Amino acid sequence: MKRVRLLCALLALVLVLGTVLAACSSDEPSASPPPGGTTPGETTPDNSGTPGDGGDEGRALADQYGLPYSGMEAADPITFKLFDRAANTPPDANNPILNIIEQITNVKIEYEFLVGTLEEKMGIMLAGGDLGGNDLAFFGGEAGPFLDSGIALPLQDLIEANAPNLRAHYSPWWDAMRHTDGNIYIAEIFGTPVGDQREMEHWGTAFWLQKDVLDYFERAPADLDEYFDFIYEYMQAFPEIDGVPTSGFEILTEGWRRFCIDNPGMFMAGHANWGPATDLGGFAGDRWAHDWNRDYYKKLNEQFQRGVINAETLTLTFDQYLAKLASGAVLGMSDQLWNFNSGLDPVRAEGRYNRTYLPMDFTFAGIEPNYMDSRQFTGSNGLIIYKDTADPVRLIKYLDYIIQEDVQRFLEWGIEGEHWYYNDSGRMERPDEQRELQRDTRWRTDNLGYFLRNLMPKMQGTYSDGNSTDPGNQPEEYFAALTDYDRDLFAKLGILTQTGLMKSIPKERPVYYPFWSMSWEDGHPASLVDQRLEDARVNYLSRLVITDDFDALWAEYVDAVNAIDQTPLFDEINSQIQQRIAAFGG
Repeated sequence: MKRVRLLCALLALVLVLGTVLAACSSDEPSASPPPGGTTPGETTPDNSGTPGDGGDEGRALADQYGLPYSGMEAADPITFKLFDRAANTPPDANNPILNIIEQITNVKIEYEFLVGTLEEKMGIMLAGGDLGGNDLAFFGGEAGPFLDSGIALPLQDLIEANAPNLRAHYSPWWDAMRHTDGNIYIAEIFGTPVGDQREMEHWGTAFWLQKDVLDYFERAPADLDEYFDFIYEYMQAFPEIDGVPTSGFEILTEGWRRFCIDNPGMFMAGHANWGPATDLGGFAGDRWAHDWNRDYYKKLNEQFQRGVINAETLTLTFDQYLAKLASGAVLGMSDQLWNFNSGLDPVRAEGRYNRTYLPMDFTFAGIEPNYMDSRQFTGSNGLIIYKDTADPVRLIKYLDYIIQEDVQRFLEWGIEGEHWYYNDSGRMERPDEQRELQRDTRWRTDNLGYFLRNLMPKMQGTYSDGNSTDPGNQPEEYFAALTDYDRDLFAKLGILTQTGLMKSIPKERPVYYPFWSMSWEDGHPASLVDQRLEDARVNYLSRLVITDDFDALWAEYVDAVNAIDQTPLFDEINSQIQQRIAAFGG
């Protein structure tokens, strides 16, 4: 079986900010006035009629909202079940955008979200030889074991025969999407970039500091030492926040999200988010026993001794971690925004914008920050479809419908004339009341279609008319949507955007980047080495943070890493480096 180890998730950036090839063009922009006569947040589509009773209702809805016909308007209704690795909450059943898409396509998507650990869930599915009753699944890069097992459905013929929009969407990466047996099993949903790349916000790895701390000191810390000094001094001044004990620096270590403890030293040393090894100019090398990690964990140990870090943080589940962030009492962490953003929904809903965060990209002295990637195809971060799903043709046609530009715009921006409008320059804008409503992620989930779009093949970047696929990356929309608090704080700090305190710029990576997207058979020597390295980190890294004898434990950790012969891992990565260079031409 194939196994993809996801040690680092850029997806992040990759999650919300990756871009894809547009499959078809949009309508020409036309000026239209701001909406009027509709209560903000309320949508009243014509939902009369029963889906599938001849197609007239579906075609009428498509005409009403400027959407293409699906070709499935007269088909019988069908439900497909989708498993998502996230512990999430589905959109409201009355979500107007999703109901319109459902009536046009006669396809309903039901969601199953992760309960427990991903490893346990995958094990149950693999043992049962299916996707646990689901038709399709997103494992976030961990789909490898399903590819050679016969569980995943080959997609290339289905797409070629039934999905011209999806085929065009994947065109630049089509051959690179193939598994070692020549089949395409994964419908990539991130990392297929197209159009102008705009970076109004950073969603990847950073050191995050609560805005109220920055407001208190009226400037940003210069380096990691001062970052922790700011946290310490703020804790002394404010031992409680809204009745909750102030927490200095949190460290998430649970499951595949342990990149929060694994990766910061690598970034401090100026390396990109490679995965199980580091890049030595086209060859893989060790990344775990270096002095850069020693220096970072030593710093964490010092902060533990100082009281900035509490030992409890090292045992928190992901839900507990998010709950702490939701309290507003956490001052800092190293994490990726896509990973923790949902934990901030409660503080945003309460208008406590001072309890949200800004990112910083600290490095050791003399090291250039290297935190941001340009969009890059990985080929392993998408959907797989169960081989025995009831109607694979219908499902692939649904994906083909979703990827069309007008549908993408409808899902992400909403209804023209209600959620947004074209101005006289052909730029998409939202009315002020919509900007206010859409600050609340839960409102967006229940009223717009971005939740569905996020779990499907998607356009991310710019539409054919030059507007951004994401309102948050439309410059004029970004600035117009800033809260008064953020606008004042940004002025105080001398920045214009959320990324203003970062020095990194998005960098083009080699075609073989990243190593974490590479795959190998389960039981392969590279897989065994990878697992032993992970076991060593699980055994030692948290202990390094809280030990009373750091130097002795670090030496023990280095001995444990050096006792692992990493040659099989390096050899496999080096082989796949050459395969990617051959496939992409350098």
